[in-house]
Amino acid sequence: MCRDWRAAFDALAARLPQARCVWVDVEDQAALLGDLEVDSFPTLAVQRGPWLLHCAPALPQADVWLRLVGSLAALDATQCRAQASRLAGSAPDSTWPDLRRFTR
Repeated sequence: MCRDWRAAFDALAARLPQARCVWVDVEDQAALLGDLEVDSFPTLAVQRGPWLLHCAPALPQADVWLRLVGSLAALDATQCRAQASRLAGSAPDSTWPDLRRFTR
């Protein structure tokens, strides 16, 4: 059950006070996810501004997530655009959601 990974997510959020970390239940918020199918859990998505930089299954370990988020936070704007483009190209039939809609 994905709620079992909530503690790892909360630990990550506590270690990243400068970031907005939002737990999304794919069943409760399916309408906001649009056409995105999440079939592996947990899935960690990272968005910086308008760029979705990562959206993939991840081990439920706060330290692993922290390293990933840290590496993405270190990217400059040009690198963010390139990373977002690679992600979009990895699943061209997918419509990636704008995660900012979950924080409104």
